[in-house]
Amino acid sequence: MIFSKKIFQNRNLALLWLGQMASQSGDSIYQIGLLWLVLELSGSTSVTGMVAMASYLPAVLLSMVAGVTADRNDRRKIMLISDAFRFSLVFLIPIAFFAGFLNPQFLGINAFAIAIAATFFNPARDAFVPEIVAKEGLLKANSLIQTSWQISLLLGPAIAGVLLHYFGNVHLFTACSSAYLFSFVLVFFIRPVRQFSGSAKGTTGLKEVKDGLLFALRHSVIFPLLLITIADNLLIMGPAIVGMPVFVRETLGLDATAYAIIMSSFAVGTLIGSGGLFLFGGRFKKGHLLLTVIFWDVITFIPLYFVDSLSTAVILVTIHAIAIPLLVVPRTSLIQDIAPAGMTGRIFALMHLSVVGMSAISAGLSGLILEWINAPTLFLLIGIGGGLCGLAGWLFAKDLRMSD
Repeated sequence: MIFSKKIFQNRNLALLWLGQMASQSGDSIYQIGLLWLVLELSGSTSVTGMVAMASYLPAVLLSMVAGVTADRNDRRKIMLISDAFRFSLVFLIPIAFFAGFLNPQFLGINAFAIAIAATFFNPARDAFVPEIVAKEGLLKANSLIQTSWQISLLLGPAIAGVLLHYFGNVHLFTACSSAYLFSFVLVFFIRPVRQFSGSAKGTTGLKEVKDGLLFALRHSVIFPLLLITIADNLLIMGPAIVGMPVFVRETLGLDATAYAIIMSSFAVGTLIGSGGLFLFGGRFKKGHLLLTVIFWDVITFIPLYFVDSLSTAVILVTIHAIAIPLLVVPRTSLIQDIAPAGMTGRIFALMHLSVVGMSAISAGLSGLILEWINAPTLFLLIGIGGGLCGLAGWLFAKDLRMSD
């Protein structure tokens, strides 16, 4: 069972897990509400893609700064400040609606600002885990935290579907802001058991960024891990984020409730994958598992080309989503094992930059491409291209493949 008593004897980990489930439920509700609302207000896939891209740009601009910040400062305080900002910014959306100035431009600016807070939160959280969990417990702790994401992906769309049906799109954001406030309260009560030690004193921020980049680029495991992460997110994230609501609306001819159902099926798949990893992940080398599952992650987009019903789409998205934790958790654990304690924030920030930066580019490109081709064709193309990239990773990233 994923939620073992032994795991939850760690009070700090339990608080972090619950806080993450709350804030990530907020993320899930926000993402569904944001993209569907922009699509309704603008009627344009390219505008929807640009707003999605705006929500990823801060990671491109600030990830390394956020990593240095996490390595120099109290990571718990960074998480608290980030949650406070996200609560305030999301609550502005219903205010804008009732004040009469809600439009795609406002939503794009709001998404950009919220993403700034998330950019600082994520590396601080990942670097914070070793402060509350022993090294031998990191894989299970990361699996547990990943599970909070899957549960939030299940809860978020379910809550979003109910609110969309009975109250309309704008009222999603009140629930979303409450989730960030709850996360803030839980993180406030966490007390690290290990003394925080920042990066070397007397060094400049620019030098710390340079040191982190050089470490990653010269490392025989982290560098190919970085390349694979870049390729995977460039190919997949835009079609998944921008293409899925377009697919539901234009190909299936359904509404936002159907979109929420598909996002819930994504959550079910990731929960299954995380549970399997928690129970059986210790039997496999982390790198071997990651490079094997990368094929699963990309080629499962191909069957969506042939789908014309909601039930079939739900099944295929569930199967695809099982792969997500099997990629993310081993990647996180490898970095926590390999990177020096005073550099983990920068390495996580670099990985986050590769994920979110490529997602921004992918979202923008997908919105433009969808003006010319339909969503099923886009899914087919990225499935084929992603499969070729996965094969290249397996053949050439030997050190990563053998890492544990």
